[in-house]
Amino acid sequence: MRDLFRHQVYRLLAAAVFGAGLAGCSSEVDVYVPVPVPEFENQIRLEVAWSSSVGSGVGRFYSALHPAFDGERVYAASRNGDVYAFDKKDGGRLWHLDLDDEDENDDRRSARISGGITVREDFDTSLVLLASENGWVYAVDGAKGELIWKHFTGEEILTAPAVDGDRVFVLSSHGQLFALNASDGSRIWATGDDSAQFAVRGDCAPVPVQGAVVFYGTSDGKLNIVNQERGVLLNQIKVGVPHGSTRLSRLNDVNASPVVISDELYVIALNGQFQGLSLHNPSRPMWVRQYSSVATPAYDLSDIAITDQSGHVYAVIRTDGSERWSNTRLTYRNVTGPAYAGSYVVVGDYEGYLYWLDSATGDFRAKLQLNSSGIYTAPVADDDTVYVVTRNGNLYAVREKQDSESQD
Repeated sequence: MRDLFRHQVYRLLAAAVFGAGLAGCSSEVDVYVPVPVPEFENQIRLEVAWSSSVGSGVGRFYSALHPAFDGERVYAASRNGDVYAFDKKDGGRLWHLDLDDEDENDDRRSARISGGITVREDFDTSLVLLASENGWVYAVDGAKGELIWKHFTGEEILTAPAVDGDRVFVLSSHGQLFALNASDGSRIWATGDDSAQFAVRGDCAPVPVQGAVVFYGTSDGKLNIVNQERGVLLNQIKVGVPHGSTRLSRLNDVNASPVVISDELYVIALNGQFQGLSLHNPSRPMWVRQYSSVATPAYDLSDIAITDQSGHVYAVIRTDGSERWSNTRLTYRNVTGPAYAGSYVVVGDYEGYLYWLDSATGDFRAKLQLNSSGIYTAPVADDDTVYVVTRNGNLYAVREKQDSESQD
């Protein structure tokens, strides 16, 4: 119970200020009451194309284990170390690997997989990357389900690894960034040390760009820019702006992963600002707007979608940062980060509902409850199919119906 309590407190202390629930081991106290499920008539028909079990899921822990895919397979994992590959067409299970069987996890409660999944698709296979709170990084052959290498960082890892060419980048919960060789997992360099004692237990993954630099957020509200070759800090950009009279209200972590689109960079802080930057001159923002979030934004050709700490969903125009629309009908429903799927923005909530919002207006177009265990990580969109994992470990492939059947 102590481990569960630690997860909940670190993750939810900051969220309580902005409207999430603060939970203990044996009871839960609602800081703000979620609004009821919005009532509206579905305007598009949705179906679960297939679903499969992914072990025990993440339960009540805050392990950000989103699914990932390549051209043929969908990958998903459980906190306890079960890793699966499924056929994208019909959900048939292709292989299963149990990382809890590795020797380093014998004296642990479990493998405690918390960071992942990341996929590097190669010509002959895919490299599937995961990381754990026990400090291990794992690389798995995507075609065979065999462990290729593992590396012990000595640091707790909560976020998904990132890969760029022949290097894998991993950010620890203490703000140390590691560069590993993608072929054998050997360490190339390590840099940074986030010494903040009071911070959100967050999910900001590093973002490498064009073999040149790595972007990652810090607990003191900054965006670090590090040279990929040597791990040298090149620049820091202030994003979070602390305010308030208490340490809790002054939290300003950059927990959402930066988003890079061509030569544009977008970054948002918990208690600060949403900035649009140019990679050519990131020290001078193209625009700055007042939004707060710990969820990684999503984007399409023209807009950036964000979910704030109150469960409100926004679309911001990329060119000037002006607000295209807002949807505030999911207040305090612990809404996930967004995903663009065709002409829709898709989000989930704590009761296991998926919502399709019109990407042009923000209006609801459909909702579908998968199961009541809840959805914690953002949906993942692959063309017309959305993949989502629920807390109890069910993986769903959801898409718009193409026939004339009516929606239940």
